[in-house]
Amino acid sequence: MYQVEDYIIYGNEGVCQIEAIEMLDLLKSGKEKAYYVLQPVYRNGTVYTPVDTKVFMRHVITEEAANDLIDQMPSIRAEASGPTNASILKNKYTAAIQENNATDLIQLIKSIYKKAAIAQEKNKKMGQTDKFFLRKSEDLLYGELAVALDMPRNRVRDHVEQRLADLARK
Repeated sequence: MYQVEDYIIYGNEGVCQIEAIEMLDLLKSGKEKAYYVLQPVYRNGTVYTPVDTKVFMRHVITEEAANDLIDQMPSIRAEASGPTNASILKNKYTAAIQENNATDLIQLIKSIYKKAAIAQEKNKKMGQTDKFFLRKSEDLLYGELAVALDMPRNRVRDHVEQRLADLARK
């Protein structure tokens, strides 16, 4: 069970902080149930979810794990190509987003950038599905890294690029 003030990844909501654990009867069934009261870190609002929810939840990675992940980024392989059918592509991207595994998100981001570069060589533009899932996967990844590294989310990309440049010089 998570504790009040823990930072967690909740589904594809991204980083949330647990504000409270309360007994509530949200279904008006006459039976109270334990709920996490979550505050999304990067948007306004409150999320109520049962403590025993089947929605994916995990702790935000530690600072050490975040730095290790950044160090491993060059070795995470991008897929050269993927499904060309938009429906299959969307399902594949959705599965990666829902699992919210940082390594998988990096692979997805790198794969979409690689796909975009190949399209640009052919004087084509990135598709809307790729744009949407690139933005979503970067938001999820950079949001978690920002909390783990205790920095503003808008500085994470520069931090990652600088750290990778420093690694390349070693």
